[in-house]
Amino acid sequence: MEIDIRPVSLETRTHFSNILEEASAWQREHGSEGWNYPFDDAWMLPRIERGELFLAYLDEQPVAAFRILWEDRPYWGKRETGESIYLHTFAVRRDKAGDGIGKTVIERIVRMGRERGLANIRLDCSLSSSRLIAYYERSGFASVGTIFMNGKMMNLMERPL
Repeated sequence: MEIDIRPVSLETRTHFSNILEEASAWQREHGSEGWNYPFDDAWMLPRIERGELFLAYLDEQPVAAFRILWEDRPYWGKRETGESIYLHTFAVRRDKAGDGIGKTVIERIVRMGRERGLANIRLDCSLSSSRLIAYYERSGFASVGTIFMNGKMMNLMERPL
């Protein structure tokens, strides 16, 4: 599967927010906590400027959205050692779920981390999202702790690169 990863721009930010809003609504409909903040310009514009937001394209259509950080002290605290790439705010368009896009995107992010000589890929997800945790475990991640953040208990997950 040939996935093209591109930074989000002012012109493509609506695709980013639509994918995440759709995924968040789906999570809530299925008993998991979705994101508890809107993906509006106040949230997106500073992150676009910092180069944190990305879209994955398949056949020139945006099919996944995610955020990359190179440091994450708020969630990882003393575990933050500068040796990890952090995947945040990751979602695949619901009509493309199950097509292998998520796995392909994760592998591309793994490659980004390896290119920088990093040791791990890390992420967090709501502890109540058992389906999501199981998905990440099938993708090679292991739970390494929890943290209470933004009003909910989060599961910290890590995978060696």
